[in-house]
Amino acid sequence: MPLSSLHFIFVFLPVFLLLYYVLPKSGWRNALLVVGSLVFFGWADPGNLPVILFSLLFNYVFGRVISRQLEAKGRPAARPFMWIAVVVNLLMLVFYKYTGFLLENLADLINQPIEYTSKALPLGVSFFTFTGISYILDLYNSAEKAEKNLLRFGAYFAMFPKLLQGPITRFGQVKNGLINPRPTMDEVMEGARRFIGGLAKKILLADQLGLAIDKIFVSNVGNLGAGVAWFALIGYALQIYLDFSGYTDMAIGLGKMLGFKLPENFNFPYISRSVSDFWRRWHMSLTSWFRTYLFIPLEFARKREKFLRQQSNLVIVFLLTGLWHGADWNFIIWGTYFGLIMAIESGKWGKLLKKLPLPLQHLYSFLLVMLGWVFFRITDIQLWGPFLKSLVGFNGWTTHLSMRHFNVLQFLPILILGIFFSLPFANRLENKVNAKGGAARIILDVVYLVLFVLSIASILANGYSAFIYAQF
Repeated sequence: MPLSSLHFIFVFLPVFLLLYYVLPKSGWRNALLVVGSLVFFGWADPGNLPVILFSLLFNYVFGRVISRQLEAKGRPAARPFMWIAVVVNLLMLVFYKYTGFLLENLADLINQPIEYTSKALPLGVSFFTFTGISYILDLYNSAEKAEKNLLRFGAYFAMFPKLLQGPITRFGQVKNGLINPRPTMDEVMEGARRFIGGLAKKILLADQLGLAIDKIFVSNVGNLGAGVAWFALIGYALQIYLDFSGYTDMAIGLGKMLGFKLPENFNFPYISRSVSDFWRRWHMSLTSWFRTYLFIPLEFARKREKFLRQQSNLVIVFLLTGLWHGADWNFIIWGTYFGLIMAIESGKWGKLLKKLPLPLQHLYSFLLVMLGWVFFRITDIQLWGPFLKSLVGFNGWTTHLSMRHFNVLQFLPILILGIFFSLPFANRLENKVNAKGGAARIILDVVYLVLFVLSIASILANGYSAFIYAQF
């Protein structure tokens, strides 16, 4: 049940919120949140409901065991249970997401066919397994204490706003809200605005851009002119940002409406000054997860190594970041590409880059990030070369495969709006309106109402498409 579906907006959410606000005690609200989240998950993916239930109960039980061992005998006694919990979470992710990829490559290696029927990928498996690992490791490192209340833990683990696509939320970020989830009216209103803004990003901008650029990427990309190729690439960069940040806005807005503060996931990544800066602004909860649970432990474990330690750790982390995104070689290469650039930026080049004029820093970041999206969007590696040739003008600025041929000229205003809303201007304006209040706030709320009506009208007319990161 996507957050942008009419079933969610007009059936599930109103009924859930009505019950949630009526219930007088926090324990009942947490129970409702658990049940509602499982209904939300099961509505779209009933066959894999046992998977998330197993993951929830497994991490709860092992969290309690690890906590008891830490209190009674210390870290050495808790360590085996920590490793069992982490490995089981990872095996669950590998089994559902990577078995087909591994067997396919093994078959190519031994030159023998391997019969295998792919399992349906459980919705949100990449997110709820990482949630479980973060919880287990935070307990083991004494950053948090185990949650004894199963309903409270279940509400954290399966919370429907962030269940399918994040943001990846650590227990400490919401535990206080779980104790007494009673949002104020201001929080509810703020959450509703955030939800509507994310919905409009998704429906009115990202989905419309998708209609245009999908026509181009399914064509012969080696015969494109530079103009159409850049339109498609910039359009995709905006589509994936508006789509994913739109979902994040909706999730954070729902969290506020329920009395929780979910972590931010984007901070205008396309204004970055370097690739390292881009990854501090893009999918921030995933970047934070890898930094906390992989990069820092790698740095500590290899502290005696002096030669290229940090650089090699960055490559390892981003190779795995790419693999997390998808079981295909293009994602692995995409992640390794960014890891290599960040390894270079961690040395003298990074210091020199900061001394360059600001426009050059932005241009440098923009071009390298755009090149990365080529590897991400085009899954057939053999098409990378032809498309890159199109980008740099091997076919001239235009060919017979022109914008008029693809009938995408009418999407240029959407592209311009996408650029505007990927920059911080609208956000700064809203902050000023919030600070000023009064009539300006009322006018902006009317704008949000109009955006909501337009979004619903678009869904009724065109239906809705899945969020891009739902496949990960």
